Amino acid sequence: MSMLGDKVQPNVNVVNLFWTVMTRLLIRTEAGPEIGMGHFMRCFALAEEARARGVAVVFLINEISDTVRTRCESIGASAEIVTGFDMLPVEAGDRVVIDSYKATAAYISGITAPVAVIDDLENLDRYDCAVIVNPALAARAETYTGKTSARLLLGPQYALIRQEFRSVVTPEAEPFVAITLGGSDPAGLTGPAARHIHEVLTDMSLRVIAGPANRHIDELRASGLPRMELFVAPPSVAEVLAGARLVVVGAGGSLNEVAAMGLPGLAVVAYDNQQAELEACPFPVVDARAGLQEDFGERVRNLATSPERLDANARHAHAMIDGLGTKRVVDALFSAGGARNDPLSPRAGRGLG
Repeated sequence: MSMLGDKVQPNVNVVNLFWTVMTRLLIRTEAGPEIGMGHFMRCFALAEEARARGVAVVFLINEISDTVRTRCESIGASAEIVTGFDMLPVEAGDRVVIDSYKATAAYISGITAPVAVIDDLENLDRYDCAVIVNPALAARAETYTGKTSARLLLGPQYALIRQEFRSVVTPEAEPFVAITLGGSDPAGLTGPAARHIHEVLTDMSLRVIAGPANRHIDELRASGLPRMELFVAPPSVAEVLAGARLVVVGAGGSLNEVAAMGLPGLAVVAYDNQQAELEACPFPVVDARAGLQEDFGERVRNLATSPERLDANARHAHAMIDGLGTKRVVDALFSAGGARNDPLSPRAGRGLG
């Protein structure tokens, strides 16, 4: 396995130098137009934290898009294309993160290094790993009873937030509503959402964020909405969002980022695997699995024009998601013992760590 990007950052201290020499973080994940960028982006948050500690990072991913390549280069990580789920070769001192809906219990069990599984679906019959990360508000320890002895990192305090969302400065700006519905938006909801909002909020501008894998970018550019500004794969999503009156956000990792920034949000559930957000979400929720309803624009206007509701919305969400989850997860994984299923502590429960 190549070691591209395994170079020490200039600010690495003596303690972290040992990790740089002895340890790699291998991240097995996926990204693309159909899968979206959510898995990669939350893994990138872990990669940022690991690199800041001097740990070499290797992404093992199904395809290397320009976004993946640029992100990896920005932190001195490497990426290799891996399409199957065969045995993962590891070296002494390695740690592994698995973030893929295709990873099976047998695949995870066969990895002879401490593994952190990022678990959204809760659908495996066993988890032979050191750490399970499930940042959903509805995550419960009982889900894993009898399936694992791993350390359980459950709840929004373990949401994986990238550095840019933890350090952004809020500028003075004219009121605007932002729309960010994921890196690829397979359901194609960004354009309809923008039109609904543009129609009802006639005195407010729109900032629309689209990822490079979004297949509807040409349609968005041709939408003809005079108060809409389109940002395609901006270098810093956080800078685009900073100062927003309201963020209309997909019910995925972006939701946690908005909450960590202390911004008010309206969550859009577009897929069945986001259904849990309908019952447990720090923001008000719109169910758009069958498309946006006719009253969507009115819901946005009612929220965006109520300062009291916006303030309560933002405070509630930020109290749940403080942006430090990435650090907590990396601490737990690198505190794990040397065996693949040798967690630091035999305890297992909600929010341990």
